Amino acid sequence: MTSRIQYNNPQQAEALGLPYHYEMVSDAKRVTPFKKAIQKVCKGKRVLESGAGSGILSILAAKAGAKKVYAVEIDPKVARFAEANIRKSGFQDRIKLIRKDIFKTTLEDLDDEKVDVVIAENLSTWQVTEPQIPILNYINKNLIKQDGARIPALIFNYVELAQSQYQFENAVEIRTHYFGFTGVKKPRILSKRQLFTTIDLRQQNSLRINRSIKIKIAREGTLNSLRLTSPLQVYDGINFESSDSLMPPVIIPLNKDVHVIKGDMIQLDIRYSYHTNWDAIRCRAKLIN
Repeated sequence: MTSRIQYNNPQQAEALGLPYHYEMVSDAKRVTPFKKAIQKVCKGKRVLESGAGSGILSILAAKAGAKKVYAVEIDPKVARFAEANIRKSGFQDRIKLIRKDIFKTTLEDLDDEKVDVVIAENLSTWQVTEPQIPILNYINKNLIKQDGARIPALIFNYVELAQSQYQFENAVEIRTHYFGFTGVKKPRILSKRQLFTTIDLRQQNSLRINRSIKIKIAREGTLNSLRLTSPLQVYDGINFESSDSLMPPVIIPLNKDVHVIKGDMIQLDIRYSYHTNWDAIRCRAKLIN
């Protein structure tokens, strides 16, 4: 049986194939806020895109009147695809395709001048699996002007206490993290959504998280999981919540079930590093009434 993730990445490779790029560019819920931000910011600016993929956002920046766009793409196959799309767009004179790792991109690649705008959609929920934070740390230090614009600008990591179904047909127990894709059974939410961290992508950010918060129970149930979401401020006044192709809710299990009633207080301890994997995140919930 083949999963949604395996359909997108059947070889388990780092780069995703064209079926996933089709899903991304056809997802209007995903593309529209980035397009609006690009149209608002990029006119007359020098723009860098990290992880250009199909080239759609770099092409949108050129269409919006960018002076020059530097599209960085490390995967050779995807870079060839982006090159063909850039040529078909008619903006090949304004878009420079850089076929290399963003971490090896230098000012020389950018014609010896820092850029005014960076577009970086290297995103995953809670930044667990994608390199958004290390990439922006590198770009902020080396490639963008201090007052430059970042698209997206801010990430808000939220958590909710939840009760998930892990037993099926009184025979099968699957206690694992899962993605809140359309059609997947939703968990029962036991608390209000609470902000865990705010990430300002204009700043250097630590790659390790280790902190605790307190959350009040809003309804009785069995606390056995956490629902994590990461809405974005793409740019001032332009926001994105989630979609099936970008940053869906992720529900992760707790090691121990806790029966809770309305008004109970839970201390939640979370420890993990950005750009790792979901099995590496460590969470503990403790009743502190």
